Amino acid sequence: MSSRFGGIGLLLAATAAALVYQAWHLGMTADEPSHFAAAYQYWLGNDVLRPSDSPPLLRMAGGWVPRLLAAPLRRDTDGWRRRDAYQIGAETFSALDGAHARRLLFLTRLPFLLFPLGIVFLVWQWGRALFSPWVSLTLAASAALEPTMLGHGALIKSDVAAAFGALLFAWCAWRYWQAPALRRLPALLLALVVGVLAKFTLLPLVGFAFILVLIKGPRWAALLVPLTVYLAILAAYQFRAAPVEKEELDLFLPAGVPARLLPVATAAARLPWPKQFVRGILFIGGSLHDQGFPGYMLGRTINGTVPLYFPLAWAVKFPIPLQILTLAGLAALGIRLWRRQFRSADLFLWGSAAWFFVTAMFSNYHIGFRHVMPALPFFILGGGLALGRWAAGRAGRGLALLLLLWLALSSLRVYPQGISYFNEWVGGPENGWKYLADSNLDWGQNLPELADYVRLHRIARINLYIFGLDDPGHYLAPGTWFPQPWPQPPRIPPGSRLDPAPGTYAVSFNALAGFAAQEGYQDYLDCFRKRQIKGRAGYSIFIYEVE
Repeated sequence: MSSRFGGIGLLLAATAAALVYQAWHLGMTADEPSHFAAAYQYWLGNDVLRPSDSPPLLRMAGGWVPRLLAAPLRRDTDGWRRRDAYQIGAETFSALDGAHARRLLFLTRLPFLLFPLGIVFLVWQWGRALFSPWVSLTLAASAALEPTMLGHGALIKSDVAAAFGALLFAWCAWRYWQAPALRRLPALLLALVVGVLAKFTLLPLVGFAFILVLIKGPRWAALLVPLTVYLAILAAYQFRAAPVEKEELDLFLPAGVPARLLPVATAAARLPWPKQFVRGILFIGGSLHDQGFPGYMLGRTINGTVPLYFPLAWAVKFPIPLQILTLAGLAALGIRLWRRQFRSADLFLWGSAAWFFVTAMFSNYHIGFRHVMPALPFFILGGGLALGRWAAGRAGRGLALLLLLWLALSSLRVYPQGISYFNEWVGGPENGWKYLADSNLDWGQNLPELADYVRLHRIARINLYIFGLDDPGHYLAPGTWFPQPWPQPPRIPPGSRLDPAPGTYAVSFNALAGFAAQEGYQDYLDCFRKRQIKGRAGYSIFIYEVE
C-alpha cells in the first residue's frame, strides 16, 4: 500500500507546500475582494451583494473563515449602500492593518487549495486506470507543475474549482459509462453537483449527465439528475427561494436561453429558485451574449467574439513540454482511430478538452487563459496516450523525463508568479505584455514585489497607477507612496494625455495598456509607453523614472 501511494503522496505534499507559500506571498488579485465579500455575506445569512457571479461552491468554501475570525464589516459605507461586492471587500481589508489584512487573506485562501490538489490526485487516479503507474505519476506531476493551474490555485476564485469539478464529473461519467451500475450513480450525481455549484458555466453538464443515464440506464434514474441538481442548488442557498420574478424572466432570452427552450425555462421558473442563483445565471449569460468585457491581444483592445484569442493564449501560455505532450497524444489518438482501437476513455478525455476549449473560443470572455482551465487537465491526460507508447522503450522514457524536467524548470523559474507565466516561444513572462494582458499577466498581485523594489532601491517617493483593489498601504511605508487619480470628466476631458511631473512611477500594465479604461481615456498613460522601463515589480508593474 505504501509503495502504491507513496509517489502521489509525496507529490501532493510538495504541491500543497508550494500552494501554501503562494497563498501567503501573492498580493490580493482584482476579483478576490468581490468573492471574499460575497462569501462572507453568504455565511452571515445576508446574501444580497452584486454582481452575483460568485458561484455557490465558492461562497461555501470561502466565507466561513472570515465568519469564524469575525472580520470587520461596516454597513455605513458607500459600498454597502450600493451592495457593491468589490467595494465592500476592499473596505473590509482596508479597515485592517497590513499584517492582519494579509493574515485574513491568507487564511481565507487556504480552503481553495483543495481544488488544485484534487486535480493532481484525479489526474493520477485516471492515469492509473488507463496507463502504467509510471505514466500516471508523470501525468500527475505535469498537472502539479502546470503554471496556470498552480498560479491560480491559491486564489479566492472559481477557475480551478471549475477545472476540478469538470474533471471529477468526466471521471465519474466515464466510470458509469463502463459499468452503469446503480452503485456508481451516487458518485456521478455528486460529481455533477460539485461541477454545477463550482461554476455557472458548467450547467450544461446536467444535460450530459441526463443523456448518459438515459442511454446507459436504468432510464428511470435519469429523472434523478435534474432533481438532485435542483435540490442541491436549494440546499446551497439554505432553501431561501421563490419563483422567478417577471422582470428577470424577461432577461432569459438576452441571457442566451434559446427561443425554442424558452417555454421550458419559463415553466421551470415557476418553481422556487434562490434569487442570487438566478441573478448569477443572468449575469454570466448576459456577459456571454453581449460584448462581454474588453480584452487585450497583440497590442490592441478586443471586444466580442475573437476565435483566435484562446488558441493564441494556448500557444504562448501553455508550457512547451505540455504542448508537445498534447500534440503527441493527438497523434497517438489518430493512430488509434486508424487502427480502430478507439476506446471510451478517448471520447471522454478528448471530447471534454474540445468542448471546454472550443466553446470558450466562441464566447465573449477574453480576459484570461484561466477561462479554458477546465480543458487543461484533459490535455495533460490525453498526452498519456503518447507517454504510454514511449514507456515501452528507453529512448521514449528518456524523452518523457526530459520534457518533465523542462516543465519543472520553466514553471519553477516564475514561481510563485504563475499568473504571469508565458512560455519560451515568446521569451517568457518578460515579453508577455506584447501578446496578452489582464489576468494573463496583471491581476493586481504584485504589490509585495513593488514594496521589495522600493526598499531595495531606497525610493523615498513613488507615484502609483496600480490596477486592482489591494491596499498599497499594507505593503509600502507611510509617506512613500502616492496614488495618482485616473482622469474623470469634465475636469479632465476625453482624449487628454498625462504630462507627468518628475519622479518615480509604478504603472501596472493593465493601466498602461488602457484597454479597460473609460471611453476616451485609453491612451491617457501613453507617455509611459514611449519611455524606457527602468525596472519591474514582479512581471506586471513597470517602473519609470521621469526626469
